[in-house]
Amino acid sequence: MSKLWHEVEKQIHKEILWLKDNIITFDKIKPPSASLEFNKWSTSYYLYRLIAISIVNGKIKAREINSKGNNDLWDGLTKSSGIPIKAKHGKEWHRNMIDVIEKYFKKDGFEVTIEPSLNYGRADLGVFKEGKKNLYVEVGSVSIYKMCINLHAMKDSIFLSIPSEQKIIEFET
Repeated sequence: MSKLWHEVEKQIHKEILWLKDNIITFDKIKPPSASLEFNKWSTSYYLYRLIAISIVNGKIKAREINSKGNNDLWDGLTKSSGIPIKAKHGKEWHRNMIDVIEKYFKKDGFEVTIEPSLNYGRADLGVFKEGKKNLYVEVGSVSIYKMCINLHAMKDSIFLSIPSEQKIIEFET
């Protein structure tokens, strides 16, 4: 039995709010968490909506991964690299996190490329290994436009958005 229109819209709205709350974008517009009436005429709203629709219909899998306690998600590499947990974000934090993530994947035999080309733009890192899906990493903020295009155009890939040392948002196409 198919879902009613308003039930599907409710799911889409839930995903839009989750995306807005968890992805750091260049778009500075933040919606009120309980309202569907935020900037419905903005381009960014429609980009979030396109991603949310693809999540709801199963074309894109999305999940949030959080560390437990004061641990990082990178086997302690942020601490050993001198990045304090919940460090102030900026140019230095961005560069250090890229180094941490690169070390994390290289220790498991992955090939890591700095700024690989995507269908649209570049990612901070590309992570590759025979028999595994290509993985692309964005550290800190990302363009919602670039994210939307790449999630829809690059099939059989994994995209990680890293908003902090303790959180990963994973998208699988």
